[in-house]
Amino acid sequence: MQEEAKNDSFKPEELVCAECSDCGIALETCKKHGKEFIEFKCRFCCSVATWFCWGSTHFCDPCHKRQCSGDYVSKYSKDKLPQCGGKKTCPLKVDHKGNGHEFALGCSLCRNLMNSHDF
Repeated sequence: MQEEAKNDSFKPEELVCAECSDCGIALETCKKHGKEFIEFKCRFCCSVATWFCWGSTHFCDPCHKRQCSGDYVSKYSKDKLPQCGGKKTCPLKVDHKGNGHEFALGCSLCRNLMNSHDF
């Protein structure tokens, strides 16, 4: 349990907003909300990223925990990563580059507004 708590700790001064996260892709700007709410997919699976590490890599929480526990997903070859079946089966419901690449999902506020109309 103590090991898990250690892996979940972070330094607030290391947090980086989307606009400052120069990860090698052009950051789009939402016409309504700017760059502040741009979300990224996890580089290693089809989930929304919650971590940004090394100034270049977005992780979802499960992939980040695997990485921190010694299962280095960042060292996997792209063919060892989960393969996305495309927009119809992807949990993100978008077409995106294959896992192993950085990908901006767009504005989270706008996407939440669009998805709220599905209910």
